[in-house]
Amino acid sequence: MIAQAAEAGQAVAEAPEKFSPTAEFEEAVKPLVFGGHELAFKLGPIDLSISKAVVYLWIAALIVGIFCYLVSRGARVLPDRKQMAFEALYEYVRDNLVGAVMHGQTAAAWFPYIISLFLFILISNLIGLVPFFLGLDHRGIPTIATYAATSNINVTVALAAMTFVLTHVSGIRANGPIGYFKGWVPGTAPAVLKPVLFLIHVVSEIFRLVSLGVRLFANLLAGHIMILVFYDLIFMLSSVAMIVILAPVIEAGVFAISAFEIFVAAIQAYIFAILTAVYIGGAIKQEH
Repeated sequence: MIAQAAEAGQAVAEAPEKFSPTAEFEEAVKPLVFGGHELAFKLGPIDLSISKAVVYLWIAALIVGIFCYLVSRGARVLPDRKQMAFEALYEYVRDNLVGAVMHGQTAAAWFPYIISLFLFILISNLIGLVPFFLGLDHRGIPTIATYAATSNINVTVALAAMTFVLTHVSGIRANGPIGYFKGWVPGTAPAVLKPVLFLIHVVSEIFRLVSLGVRLFANLLAGHIMILVFYDLIFMLSSVAMIVILAPVIEAGVFAISAFEIFVAAIQAYIFAILTAVYIGGAIKQEH
């Protein structure tokens, strides 16, 4: 991150009109280069290239998998501190997230998906605040940067699309195709208004998909751009005296934003997970 900020600061000094704080995120979706070879793969129209965003998704999935495996493998009747912490998180998601909007067999059936989604988004958000070594650049200088896969709209829309599809599939399975789509319009509504109400519901379903994906993407992107801009300010200072005086202040600002981003990471994971539970629960139990 510091190396990238230094380059960005130099770019501002030489050609300020070309500087863009979003350049880091645009580069993150490009195929990585390993051993002089670009890791670009395509399966017909589907791009399967390995980019920095893909690597961060792998890291998040690996962390969640290893964490859950170690906790379950070491489970005891008398839990230690780590197991107690995980059990507290488990019970909170079960009772206050899934249990708040689903009940009985529905809650039990969908709890594994909801907690997996919550943990994956939470870890993806949090590792975006941790610097990772990403290899050497063309000059042989180590590249250390931070990046959150959930600041990529392709990732967040894909997660939202999963919720969108599962919502309607579960609704159709529980109520039948006719019963499910019939439930989109109140039975007591006048016949002349039913087509209009059905169309409004279709639009609202589409906006659910958009809002889920864009909300998570926008919050994570904004926080990381703020951190990057603060680091850039250090390298824009024109004198040693200004650096000595203002650099600690700027660094304190970066620390404050990073601390706030931890809160944002947790709350965005919670919002995404609980809205997923609300949408799926509402599709299954339409009368509610």
